[in-house]
Amino acid sequence: MNSAQSSLRVQGIPTSLRSNDPFGKYKREEPHEVRQLDATGQSYQEQVKKAREMLRSMKPEAVKQVIEFHKGLNLFQALALAKREGSIIVPNDIHDRILTKKEDEQYFKENYPVRTGTFIIYEALDKKFGSTVVFSWEDNKVKYFISFEVPKQFQGKTNCVLVVEHPDFEIVGIDDNRYEIRIKDEHINLIRGFRGEDGWYKQHTETGIPQGRKVKESSDARYLRRLDDSYLGHVARGDVFNYDYRGDVSLDDRPSDRFGVALMPLNITPEKSDLK
Repeated sequence: MNSAQSSLRVQGIPTSLRSNDPFGKYKREEPHEVRQLDATGQSYQEQVKKAREMLRSMKPEAVKQVIEFHKGLNLFQALALAKREGSIIVPNDIHDRILTKKEDEQYFKENYPVRTGTFIIYEALDKKFGSTVVFSWEDNKVKYFISFEVPKQFQGKTNCVLVVEHPDFEIVGIDDNRYEIRIKDEHINLIRGFRGEDGWYKQHTETGIPQGRKVKESSDARYLRRLDDSYLGHVARGDVFNYDYRGDVSLDDRPSDRFGVALMPLNITPEKSDLK
């Protein structure tokens, strides 16, 4: 067993997700919605909402104390781990504050890059959203596909991106090497002014996604990296090789790529001193 496999065993990743195949023998499951109540009577969705609000209300230093990083996971491994741990994958805007508001090079190098909990869907520049968006990629000479059935209210729109936060979506296997992302319409955030060139842009207020017209490099701008074609995947943050790339927002990585992931338990209550 190599060191990577040993690390995954320690983290409790199932054997079926530790194959050389980037997605292993991913067990296809029928989608189901969690509606359990916790001890306080809160539904799962209420717990998720509270956890996100708490993260956004906390100081970056306090956030660093309540999230936990795991390394070397592909998309399905990250989702499986979060589900098993009863945690949410930390959103892009939270990572943005950690990376850009604090100078902590050692912490950055130890924990990044990461796959964030912010999932995006976009089409090529000037191409209208049709009924379906499909992203395909090749890994170890095997081709994979992820598709999304676009709700009617978004069809026909151009130069925009659809955004959803974990865990408000699920990815289901529909055939060999083919997967489908399913999202309820009310969880989708439409961001307009999503351009087709890499470069510096201002951020969308809620999600931290670069949008609008190109701007000059500055502390409140972020560098967009995207594909020329359609894409479905997580926003990735950080660059393991260069501390200066903390402002990069990568919207072009493959689901089979292995990244770190930061998890936030749903049952944490912050101290008053941790709040902004």
